[in-house]
Amino acid sequence: MMKRDLRHHQCYQDDNVTSLVQLGGVEAIGMARDNRDTSEILPRTETQRRYMRAINYKKLIIASGEAGCGKTFISAAMAAGALINKEIDRIIVTRPVLQADEDLGFLPGDMAEKFAPYFRPVYDVLLKRMGASFLQYCLRPEIGKVEIAPFAYMRGRTFENAFVILDEAQNVTINQMKMFLTRLGENVTVIVNGDISQCDLPVGVVSGLRDALERFSDDEIVSVIHFNQEDCVRSQLCQKTLLAYCE
Repeated sequence: MMKRDLRHHQCYQDDNVTSLVQLGGVEAIGMARDNRDTSEILPRTETQRRYMRAINYKKLIIASGEAGCGKTFISAAMAAGALINKEIDRIIVTRPVLQADEDLGFLPGDMAEKFAPYFRPVYDVLLKRMGASFLQYCLRPEIGKVEIAPFAYMRGRTFENAFVILDEAQNVTINQMKMFLTRLGENVTVIVNGDISQCDLPVGVVSGLRDALERFSDDEIVSVIHFNQEDCVRSQLCQKTLLAYCE
């Protein structure tokens, strides 16, 4: 049986009225669509098709591939759809931020402002698929339907009834990856995205993503996806660049 069939599935019946909608126990005034993109997400390569199928059927998806393969767009767009359709209670997006604490301290603004540039790719997809007002509502701390935070803030957390995306996973260590994956509870879809060719960890430190790709294999709850240069759909120039720099 398809995983999402086991979830409570209820779509919004009217997106353009100020009706009262129920969001996981929190009542809020319904919001207009805000030009929300509701177009169907269609795979453009066979690997993308397997990736999307894995997201629908599996609990843990580990995906590695270079820029432009659609990992971030597909995972964030499908997460937005799951939240809108009430299949999950919340979306959690995290990624490691490899920058000295003292450097971040000199940046203006609060934590959200400081880390916003790191999460812009995912935020832009959520904005497109959810609409501005609904996304901002979900991001409010007292609502907590969408949480975007650095990986360091995930320590000690347990996630349930959520769609969790770990982006730039090549920059977490083996111990950090183990900590992250062992905090996952019930009814969770976990997507671990990264590009092992872009690891920024210190020399001699093994990437947690590389290690996970070796430890895990496809089974009834796990799917391991490998994108390659042929899966680049960003642009012809991007694909040509990847081919030019491949060893």
